[in-house]
Amino acid sequence: MNYLQLTEGRRYKISALLEQGISVSNIAKTVKCHRSTIYCKLKRSPKGKHYCPKEDQVLSVSKRASAHKYRIPQEREDFIRIILETDWSPEQISNVFTQLDQAVSHEWIYRFVAQDKRSGGKLYRHLTQGHKRHRLGKKDKAPAIKNAVSINDRPSVVDDRERFGKLTLC
Repeated sequence: MNYLQLTEGRRYKISALLEQGISVSNIAKTVKCHRSTIYCKLKRSPKGKHYCPKEDQVLSVSKRASAHKYRIPQEREDFIRIILETDWSPEQISNVFTQLDQAVSHEWIYRFVAQDKRSGGKLYRHLTQGHKRHRLGKKDKAPAIKNAVSINDRPSVVDDRERFGKLTLC
């Protein structure tokens, strides 16, 4: 089951199902979330009080708004763009910024270049390898030779090495 944050509608649905006395497992199946999510919501609600979806939604929105996310300032993005245009690799840029205590991962830079390409930019042209994705896994084998003859079935003339094989032109 993929992780999804509860929407306000789902929170109200949980509240209504709880008031009807339906089990937490059945509520989780109805709302399509894990039962531990429901138990966490019930545990956070004040003792002696039933689950309040409005308060839970307000709490969720405030937590999301105050979260410290990994964001790159616009000035740093502009500087990265300039350095990329001088043909530095994302790994080089990442190392320099890390030494300056302004860490930017090379993966973020590749995503930044890909986003620029999707919006019609030309930064991808400055990457040395064009950031080709390497496929992991089993590679296909070369196709088998058609009408192959076993080495045990070869004619005895071949063992003597006295004449060249037939030359056929297509």
